[in-house]
Amino acid sequence: MRLFVLIGFLAAILPSIVPAQTGLGSFDFTGKRENRPAVQSGFTHPNGAQVSCFSLPGNSCNGVDCRTDRERAQLLQSRADNRAGEAYRYTVSIFLPSDFTDVRPANLILWEVKPPGTGKPSAVVEIIDGHLQFSLSNPGMTQADRMNPERPVIIRRLGSIPRGQWTEIILDARWSHGSDGLLHLYHNGRRVVDHRGANIDADSSRQQVMYGLYRSFISRYLNARGEEQMPLQQACFANVSRQRIQF
Repeated sequence: MRLFVLIGFLAAILPSIVPAQTGLGSFDFTGKRENRPAVQSGFTHPNGAQVSCFSLPGNSCNGVDCRTDRERAQLLQSRADNRAGEAYRYTVSIFLPSDFTDVRPANLILWEVKPPGTGKPSAVVEIIDGHLQFSLSNPGMTQADRMNPERPVIIRRLGSIPRGQWTEIILDARWSHGSDGLLHLYHNGRRVVDHRGANIDADSSRQQVMYGLYRSFISRYLNARGEEQMPLQQACFANVSRQRIQF
């Protein structure tokens, strides 16, 4: 798609542009400076919402990611305020180009809700083994080694990689350390996950929303393909929002 050819150029000439989010406050960028997302002027969501696009070329590790087999171009909510004991509705629309590259057996996270620090995320929308997937981490297991992640308590495949189309995600969650936790996931308008019970680690009380392109275990791809660097990946996002709800 010609649209994606423009992303790197736009990011270079419009460094001050920050994609719009609703109800989440400000965001910080994590990754190489030249890979910051760019707002698209000629491409909007079908509902008219503003679209921001991310581009992640090979050799894009930065800081600790270079030592932990990862690369990212990701926006991180500046303030961790998704609190245990409170309920929220999260929305995100994701568009992957028709030539989007599958990097299996490496992993790619597109959107997540995660406590601050190096522990595991609570809820994740990701691409694993050629499929779009929603995962809910096991709050009863501590993430002792980021290179050996604990198996999630929920793994819900949402179909093959959705190239050339918008994917609509809504997550309703009451974050809790106990049995009153609730989580409902909607994929393109259809409810696909219902979960009751603990959904955030016992030692965490606040979380941050993160989205963009975050690939991990990149050496798996490089070794399997005999390549020296990861391929270019690109993705667009719209309707990134959060609001308080009542269950």
